[in-house]
Amino acid sequence: MIRIGTLCYVLPSCVASPLTQQAVGRIVEVVSAPYEAPDDWRYLPGTYYDVAFEGWTFYCHADKLRPISDPGAELSQAEADALPRPVELAAD
Repeated sequence: MIRIGTLCYVLPSCVASPLTQQAVGRIVEVVSAPYEAPDDWRYLPGTYYDVAFEGWTFYCHADKLRPISDPGAELSQAEADALPRPVELAAD
């Protein structure tokens, strides 16, 4: 289970609507407890979380989220290497 407030990386293999696609391959914040997929054609079966990204809230399948700020989370070396690196800003 991923806790509310955990930062997660959304795997590039995540299939998303055009609006939601902006969060794929990015770091998002989990803003809900886990919930089971509603009986709706837009959801695949399984567990989902609501995630926040740049002022928007999206739903995301748990299999497509990789926790990065949870001290108990385990990432493989390949997953860790695939995470985006911080960009250093030039001092003014």
